[in-house]
Amino acid sequence: MSTDPGGVPPGVSKFGYDPRVNWKLAVPVLAAVALAACSQAESATPGILAADPWVRATVGTEMPEMTALFVNLTNPSEEDRMLVSADCGDVAAKVELHEMVKVDGQMVMQEAEGGLPIPAGEHQHLAPGGPHVMLMGLTGELVAGGEEIECRLEFDDGQTIDLVAPVKEFTEEQDTYHTHAPTEDS
Repeated sequence: MSTDPGGVPPGVSKFGYDPRVNWKLAVPVLAAVALAACSQAESATPGILAADPWVRATVGTEMPEMTALFVNLTNPSEEDRMLVSADCGDVAAKVELHEMVKVDGQMVMQEAEGGLPIPAGEHQHLAPGGPHVMLMGLTGELVAGGEEIECRLEFDDGQTIDLVAPVKEFTEEQDTYHTHAPTEDS
């Protein structure tokens, strides 16, 4: 193969491309690839975000066989979501999603049938006196200061969030916090 005096083979520009290639065909292909990438990015629905998880310590409480997981959830999407379940491994025999309701003029907690709503574009604070994840039948005492609980939250769209929640003291406990709504069994 012969080269020109600059060392470039015939038919290849000094910039390294072959001008005989039809670059007019490459432009639509590159545009289609770019458009597909943009549409995938736009269609990806942002997931629920979780912040500041914690679990109430049980040492010295009136009901050490149960506690609650609290966390701040944010739904940045344009669609309402539901927290449908939680799993905290072998820490508790039973885990339920609870909400607070008024019964006979008193605020009591009950299992949230169908889950806990996280409205589109809003925050849902799972907090004392409000909705929370209830852990019942604990397998041991939970001590504040160093102990952590691993839990997985699952949402109606299949998203899961794994949390590591430190165990903390909760000294502002209200009398109604452990009051349950009557059930068909009671």
